[in-house]
Amino acid sequence: MSRRILISRSLSVAEEEEVRLLQHQGWQVHNRAGEGPDPDVKRRINYAVMDELLALGDLPVNDQVFSDLFRVGHASLWHYHKFRIYFTVRNLCYELEQSGLTGEPDRDVIWYAGRDWAPLGRLFPRVEFRLEKKEKEKLNALTLAGYLLTFCVRLIVSLFASRSRPEYLIYFAEKYSTLLDRETLRPVKGHHILEYLLDRLDHRFGLLTEVIVPKLKGRSDYLFDINYLKTRWAGCRKQMIEPFIVKAWLNRKLRKELSVSSGRLEAAYDLARQGRMSLHQQMALEIMRSLHGSSCFYLFRYYAAQRFFRQARPRAVAASDENSPMSRTILDAARSCGIAIAGIQHGSIHDLHPAYRYTAGDREKGVMPDLTLVWGKSGKQFLLDKGNYPNGSVMEAGQIRTDVIPDLLKREQKSKGKAPLVVFASQPQRDPGLRWQAAYDVFSAVSRMEGCRLILRLHPREFNDESYYRSIAEKAGCSGYITDIRSDLYELIASCDLLITCFSTVGTETIYFNKPLIVLDHLKQDIQGYVREGVAFRATGADELHGLIRDILNGTRTIDPEKYRMFIENYAYRIDGKVAERVIGAITSM
Repeated sequence: MSRRILISRSLSVAEEEEVRLLQHQGWQVHNRAGEGPDPDVKRRINYAVMDELLALGDLPVNDQVFSDLFRVGHASLWHYHKFRIYFTVRNLCYELEQSGLTGEPDRDVIWYAGRDWAPLGRLFPRVEFRLEKKEKEKLNALTLAGYLLTFCVRLIVSLFASRSRPEYLIYFAEKYSTLLDRETLRPVKGHHILEYLLDRLDHRFGLLTEVIVPKLKGRSDYLFDINYLKTRWAGCRKQMIEPFIVKAWLNRKLRKELSVSSGRLEAAYDLARQGRMSLHQQMALEIMRSLHGSSCFYLFRYYAAQRFFRQARPRAVAASDENSPMSRTILDAARSCGIAIAGIQHGSIHDLHPAYRYTAGDREKGVMPDLTLVWGKSGKQFLLDKGNYPNGSVMEAGQIRTDVIPDLLKREQKSKGKAPLVVFASQPQRDPGLRWQAAYDVFSAVSRMEGCRLILRLHPREFNDESYYRSIAEKAGCSGYITDIRSDLYELIASCDLLITCFSTVGTETIYFNKPLIVLDHLKQDIQGYVREGVAFRATGADELHGLIRDILNGTRTIDPEKYRMFIENYAYRIDGKVAERVIGAITSM
């Protein structure tokens, strides 16, 4: 039986020559580079991988379950990595589907694959992986110098700052963007999720903040901001994390404890392999093993925060993005000291969001926060039913950012005589094929609309992607569009005639303004439920998108206002300018 060569990435000139030589020696070549499964197969993989990874956490291994093997105190490493692992396994499964390797191949295979396959060689003993060589990236020397200077200044400022012991702490990573001041409706710097809460806090609250370590190689979005060095924000005193991070690193006992925990995790990987796992679950384990360095970093943060909370002793600690590893290490450390913890919803909740999907076993271990404040009753019901959150631990409060909407809508005056404005809210999708196709479809559709203005609203993580979208726009024959990453999102939504997105939270926020929304949904998954709820139109390609844009702008397609009202009730509770007040009340009553 002939041997096979699989290609799922672009090849270098030397590799192309290598493939030609192997082909002359009788190897069959299957080039799948740039291809992917059809939408129905992708959809099946998305849900199958989610179900298998949820089950993996509760998988029996000897006298324990899988997630317990990677639990140190209240720090559950499996849950720290679950989000990242899900998307990595899912994307690799797309390639696996195309390769035809559903198990151990019955013949030798050479696979020219991406670097994500690096940890998985032991699962495919008859496959010789030839991985894409990592491009040599320069050290971001200026970024490193800027961060180290910021770190040192924050450390010094903290040493001389007056001490306080607030009853409640709000944790967030300091990164400021442009938003609207609630009183003046003028652009100001602020935290994009929490600002309207922060400016309503009183003397009982303090802010636990840090500046996240930037990427030292490759692209980095780190920019120095003078606000990093301020000891107060929005009237509240900051407690900067940097001092207790340094104290922890200088503590010999803590470093020894970290070393012991690292060794225990090393043993756990081998022990976990004794469980009866599916191929996808085995892939998840091997990827987690490759993230051992990150696990140790998270444990260090957990131990450092523990030392801080043993002294600080607030009544409660709250955070948005509460399921990300950086936030969870802080919250789990607080919980280990008997302090109540709360999560504040920061993005849409849906079936394929790993951060909000837990099992009954997770609930018994108390993995979720004591209180989770969600936008509306739909999110609450999802967390109770599909997220397995404990009864009484989820409360509807609304979305903090919407507190500016009532005042913004009062000010809005639609400019007469101007060409209609379409906004495309992009996002860095983890499926590169769909990301490219979405942008191409938008540029292609709008290029056929005479007298229509287009604003490309980049996601914050796409800070350096203008050239990426420019090349797609050129291919689609679209010119004259504007790229926007800095203006206030809500002001942009208020001024547009139509917004297009894939599954971004921006879609939800567009509905709050009763603005027309088109969802580019190539896989017909309707992840956010916008189409099902009747508050958005769905397009699956450029032609369909063009027709919808045309019909919406000329008024022949509209949304029933009652659908908007019901959606807001389900997903945002109330747009009344009082979300911050409800959040404060909920935290102080814990």
